[in-house]
Amino acid sequence: MAQEIELKLETQPSVMRKVAELPWLLELAKDPLKREKLVTVYFDTAKLKLHNRGLALRVRHSAKGRVQTIKVLRKATRGAFGRDEWEQQIASDEPDLSLAKDTALEPLATKSLRRKLKPLFETVVERTVLPVGIDGTNVEIALDRGYIKAGAHREPISEIEIELKDGDRNALSRIAERLAGSIPVAYGARSKPERGYALSSDKSREPVGASEITLDPKFSTADAFRAIALACLDHTLAKQTGGPRR
Repeated sequence: MAQEIELKLETQPSVMRKVAELPWLLELAKDPLKREKLVTVYFDTAKLKLHNRGLALRVRHSAKGRVQTIKVLRKATRGAFGRDEWEQQIASDEPDLSLAKDTALEPLATKSLRRKLKPLFETVVERTVLPVGIDGTNVEIALDRGYIKAGAHREPISEIEIELKDGDRNALSRIAERLAGSIPVAYGARSKPERGYALSSDKSREPVGASEITLDPKFSTADAFRAIALACLDHTLAKQTGGPRR
């Protein structure tokens, strides 16, 4: 199991092209820019059994092949921007539930689930990746432009993902602050699968409910307060995209 620790910012497509040209960001770069197209299909049952358990199951297609990912949608207690996930290479376009062993999906991975799984929505993204280093920490910055598609509904994607590879997670905030000082951005409160589920249910503009806050018993008082405060901030910003359709 790995833990994905990232911070996401949203911006306009016209602004996205300027990000990769920021002088200070290029100075932090450890490798040249890389570009790739990613098509990611998310699977669930008609009754959203996985989503209701806080899970997402996807198969991502790229030039390198297919990767199956099992992801916990609810943010982990070990970090306000962290989510547990399990990734494995597969040969098929369909999920392989035999690989669910020792993952959060294992208790649900029955023959019945296998029969009921179906593609629910997909994301199509042109991704530009820039690995950077800051204060001894390695970070990957991904610039994503594309869309989420669920049936007849489509929603644009224009976001910057700042993902921790190793080192101090506070580096994510430092980079985000520098980006916010260079270009107009907003905090991205909802992940792609969260947006996709809302779109597939035609609820992408409805109010967003608060998620459960789970605290690690080992947290200090300061850590607990930080986790609660960030969860409240996350909920507040997620609600900015809510409201009735016009």
